[in-house]
Amino acid sequence: MTRQNFLLSGLLLILLTNQGLAQLTQPRRLEIIVKNSDHDFQVVSMGVEGLALIRDLDKYSKGKKRWQLEVVDTALTITWSTEMELDNQLSLVGYEHSPGRLFLLFRDDQTAIHTFQLANILLVDQYFQIDKIQFDLNFRLTHFTVAGNSAIFGGYVNSEPAVLLYNRSSEHPKVLPGLFTKGINLLDVRANQSQSFNVLLVENKRADESNLILRTFDQNGNLLIDDVIQIEPRYTILSGITSTLVHDEMMIAGTFSEGNGKQAVGFYSVSVDPFGEQPVRYWDFGSLGHFLDYLPETKSRKIKNKVLREKAAGRSFSYKANVVLFRMAELSGAFYLFGEMFHPATGVNSNPYGSTAWNNEYGSFPSPGDPYRSGRYNNPMYRPDPPFRTAESRLIQSVVLKFSSPTAAPADISMKLEDIKKPMLEQTSDFLLSKDSVVLAFKKQNEIRYQKESGDPDILPNIATAFVTLSSQEDIFKDENMDGGGMRFWYGSHFYAWGYQRIKKDVNNDSQSRYVFYVNRVDL
Repeated sequence: MTRQNFLLSGLLLILLTNQGLAQLTQPRRLEIIVKNSDHDFQVVSMGVEGLALIRDLDKYSKGKKRWQLEVVDTALTITWSTEMELDNQLSLVGYEHSPGRLFLLFRDDQTAIHTFQLANILLVDQYFQIDKIQFDLNFRLTHFTVAGNSAIFGGYVNSEPAVLLYNRSSEHPKVLPGLFTKGINLLDVRANQSQSFNVLLVENKRADESNLILRTFDQNGNLLIDDVIQIEPRYTILSGITSTLVHDEMMIAGTFSEGNGKQAVGFYSVSVDPFGEQPVRYWDFGSLGHFLDYLPETKSRKIKNKVLREKAAGRSFSYKANVVLFRMAELSGAFYLFGEMFHPATGVNSNPYGSTAWNNEYGSFPSPGDPYRSGRYNNPMYRPDPPFRTAESRLIQSVVLKFSSPTAAPADISMKLEDIKKPMLEQTSDFLLSKDSVVLAFKKQNEIRYQKESGDPDILPNIATAFVTLSSQEDIFKDENMDGGGMRFWYGSHFYAWGYQRIKKDVNNDSQSRYVFYVNRVDL
């Protein structure tokens, strides 16, 4: 090593140390040989119970379609391989995991009134059972989760919100009362740690009044909490996520706009308290410490100063953004809200929130909805059928807000997502805590880009790059599919990264190449 290189290496080491950048390792890898024509695997995190890999085999037998299921542990060792034979017109539209069980939701796309089949997979016993579920009404599904022994379906009937419960002990799904009301949108349906579940609704904005409505039910559909929260007349709620009672208190957080605006001007947070008044706190983007870090420093400072003048004068906020939320986590005594900001394609409806009464993550209905709408909070779904591929959105940054309490001012960290374009809005990055510090990461082909918060609000964290490691030192990376794959939080201080790569043994011999689906465990 030359003296110049030695000095540069030393400087880099000092820089990384000063920034507290976590060292990334990839100790485990799983490979499955595939063909270009094969359907993609859907990767489902089951936390400390590992991962589930599901795909349509495109094989048929006696009118049934075969689906492959691979269950792998946290060392990425396959512990169970099986196939499920289902009706050939079914498509996978949702999934959920609870300790010891995995649920896969399939939908029949060929009927006017959609019917579903629910695979209940017992991980320890390595056994599955299939239930057929039919709703005798025109029900448009937007949310799916599981609470205790009940499968919870949220959606709309004739533009009115509805939540239905299915339990194997009952012949017919149960419809929760009191939800069929015009002028109300369904924001969230989420299971709690206590096997209860939350339903979050918002009233359409009227002249001087709008409310958030939080209702919590036990697994049998009995009402436990009914909380109505008043929204300031100036603001309109665009999105919302509830926490899941990991802590003793429950929090709601989301994005808001002004008037009838369709772009967000900030985040809000509120504590659930059905026995008392609870203030909603509003945090405009300009007041956050790092939301504008994706911009040059001069422009960021100019926007912040302008927002301060607008607030002082009581004027509307001029800075707006398209932000979609994916996750709320309760970690180390705090609440963490995670989302991504994007620019929509020119000429495409830029509303990331849409009209939930006519927009649906599961398929195409009379009104095809908005390609930027996302309800993928707890369990990411497959793309709509047919998927929206007429234009591309550009991902700008990922954002994490840390709330020490539901009404405390949040600390924020953001990471710029450079050169990421997608034909439909899907989660691109994710975060975890490493030694109580937020680490943000995403994968772009075979590169993993990540950053850890610096610990000093005045110092911007560095983005580091690591390459996806291969199974053997003899392997040579050739290329990676640009569309398949991604990176997600797994458990503890672990991500998992997956994708499709072409790998060869001999740099001069393409005949020795192989095309693989891979999953790497990424440790911090």
